[in-house]
Amino acid sequence: MVPRVAALMIGLLLPMAGHAQSWAEAPRADHVQRFEHCLPEQMEAFETRLRGDPGYGHDWRRDLFNVHWVQHCGYLAMGICEVSSNSLICQRRLRAAFDDRAAAMRALLPPPEEVEGLALSPLYGQVWAVAHGTNAGDDCAGETYRRTLWCRSFQAVLKFEEAVWAWQVARLAGVMGPLDWDEMSGLE
Repeated sequence: MVPRVAALMIGLLLPMAGHAQSWAEAPRADHVQRFEHCLPEQMEAFETRLRGDPGYGHDWRRDLFNVHWVQHCGYLAMGICEVSSNSLICQRRLRAAFDDRAAAMRALLPPPEEVEGLALSPLYGQVWAVAHGTNAGDDCAGETYRRTLWCRSFQAVLKFEEAVWAWQVARLAGVMGPLDWDEMSGLE
């Protein structure tokens, strides 16, 4: 019995050896929008609203600030990883990609001192601090290994969302220009 179980385990695991599925290799479900399409589409909608706002750079409307779509697009990516043939490796790589995107976004943001005196400078200083801050603790503590990977991917999405929020405020203040969201949405 033991040799059969061992043979079965080897037979099941051997095809996965060396196959570390990346985000790009994750399954493509036609009904689920991929992150590399979702994010640029939402950023274009933001830019369109921004250009149509008569108070651009001076006066602003609160409804222009909306970063929840970053979470939405991130959830889609996480869901695609979850149903992939190797979801654990896919989630780890996805988290690393979101961490990289958040770091790249933070590196672009001007320090709050460069925005002083503008109408949005108090808000920018706050969202810049949130984007550059650290968490008060491990939000994923006590979870199973699989759940921890998912949770950490979600936390990485939230850090990216915070950086995008700071960029939006800087963009509305007129101190940053548009970004190449096709490049920023590349998760590989």
